[in-house]
Amino acid sequence: MVSDVSISTALQQQANTANSKDKLADDFSQFLTLLTVQLQNQDPLSPMDTTEFTNQLVAFTGVEQQINTNQKLDSLVSMQLGSSFSAAQNYVGKSISYVSSEFAYTGEPAQLRYSLASGAEYSKVNVLNEFGDVVYTTDAAKSAGAHEFTWNGETNNGRPAAPGTYEIVVDALDGEENPVNATTVVTGRVQGVESQNGSIYLLVGERAVSLGNVLNTSESNLDATTNNALTSALSYVGMDVTYINNSINHDGSTPTNIIYNLDKEADRAKLIVKNDVGQTVYVGDVDTDSGDNITTWNGNKTDGSPLPAGEYTFTIDAIDEYDQRVGYTSLSDGIVTGVESMNNNIYLNIGSKSVKLNNVVTANLPSSGS
Repeated sequence: MVSDVSISTALQQQANTANSKDKLADDFSQFLTLLTVQLQNQDPLSPMDTTEFTNQLVAFTGVEQQINTNQKLDSLVSMQLGSSFSAAQNYVGKSISYVSSEFAYTGEPAQLRYSLASGAEYSKVNVLNEFGDVVYTTDAAKSAGAHEFTWNGETNNGRPAAPGTYEIVVDALDGEENPVNATTVVTGRVQGVESQNGSIYLLVGERAVSLGNVLNTSESNLDATTNNALTSALSYVGMDVTYINNSINHDGSTPTNIIYNLDKEADRAKLIVKNDVGQTVYVGDVDTDSGDNITTWNGNKTDGSPLPAGEYTFTIDAIDEYDQRVGYTSLSDGIVTGVESMNNNIYLNIGSKSVKLNNVVTANLPSSGS
């Protein structure tokens, strides 16, 4: 089993390599001492067979070479981790936005953002102190999508809140008094960098924020076309979007709508579905019109037998009248329920999928039946 590389494991491995080298040196010294004594006391008329101690010398040489290789690998790992730590230090002094409900209040107004997955009939924003007590409450927006909220530090009794760690909680209910999912994004200035259990964290107030939760900075390095990428992503929450996609997360029973766009009219076209090991499980005819088309896969094999839940991929095999392949773009649709950051890119949560923001093609308010 391969373990994750972290600062703590790298330091431990370096220590293990150093101990192995010291132990090898001791063992080799003892071996030479014993060999010298044996040579001095051998029978001149029946000298020792050199094969055995030659093999032992070869074995010691092999172990030494392996330890030297490990030392070089340890150096490479240390250089890489050092580079990661140096990269994290570039955040120091910058203001970052990150997915969290907890934030550091410094005495200055706190810029907070939240997004509702759907419209609400009742919506409140609560600010809690570190003991879980509600110190401030106000009405919140009820429409689906992204909203901003600025807390100036005033509590419900009109007194200023003390600097410290607070939590924003959006309490939203729909018309049937069911909870409405809310994603919260908070902002703070990075004061330092530290390592916890081998992972690198940014220090924002008293909070240690994982690098993976950072969505943007005052000098954003996200793969986005504008500095407002985060606000743009949050605005999709609760909307029905279509996005470039060729995968299907089949739940075992629900049919899947597949949207595809043909570059031109085809003479014939087929939907081909494959399972997670690349085996073709379904082939069926689909529309051949140029432009947007939609077809439904009911989750069955070509012979009509049901397929188990799991990940599947699909392609559209379209051929024109001259037996030339017709290009296509495959799309899927779904309701956006949240936003997350992975590898410095912003993703939208759609069902169980994480869809890259740049792959979104269209977005519309969901119909009342959605």
